[in-house]
Amino acid sequence: MATMSQLITRTQTRLSQVAGTSVQLYSEDRIREMIQHKFDVMFLKVFWSQFTTYGETHTLDGTLGVTTTDMTDLLKSTEDIAAIYRDGTNTTLSLLPTATLNPATITGTTPQYFSGNTDVTKRWTTWPKASTGDVQVTYRTRPATYELEDEVDFDEQTLILGAAFDYAEDDGTNPAATDKLQGLFESRVQQLYEARNIIPIKLDNTVNIPTAFSFVELP
Repeated sequence: MATMSQLITRTQTRLSQVAGTSVQLYSEDRIREMIQHKFDVMFLKVFWSQFTTYGETHTLDGTLGVTTTDMTDLLKSTEDIAAIYRDGTNTTLSLLPTATLNPATITGTTPQYFSGNTDVTKRWTTWPKASTGDVQVTYRTRPATYELEDEVDFDEQTLILGAAFDYAEDDGTNPAATDKLQGLFESRVQQLYEARNIIPIKLDNTVNIPTAFSFVELP
């Protein structure tokens, strides 16, 4: 796993092979920003497994519709929630349809919907707010902006080629090389997507495989 500093150096090496592109010492900050930008864009594309927590149990407070857990360091945005399940089931909560459903009309204590919450320690609200018990949440945790010595847990070639393409495009001195870098970057991204699609996905997640059996003696 490469550090941000190592990724910058390798991007500079890649760019030094492009005729006409000016790679000076002052370019380090620009390249670092481009690498960070490429990471931020790719992070939002997919729920990458290295950043995702699966089916973590959280207890609802039964009053405000929020979890009793402090989510400050775990969840940065509602869009980073993949699914919220009712406790012990494969039934997911739907996103609150704010344009067609008055949340004040949702009653009871069974979780049905969720919406965003501006409280950074909670991030989502469960409806009805009186919902009790536990829910299981699958979510991704967005890393803070990477410092130079931080390890970047993402495909190195994607970040290097993406940053090199951005830099060469801004430089504008070698369109052919820019097109080549763009092609290499997009090809690498496609490889990542295809690698994710190799593993088969169960189509009907509501049907569980039996884990216990009971027998009734016939008369």
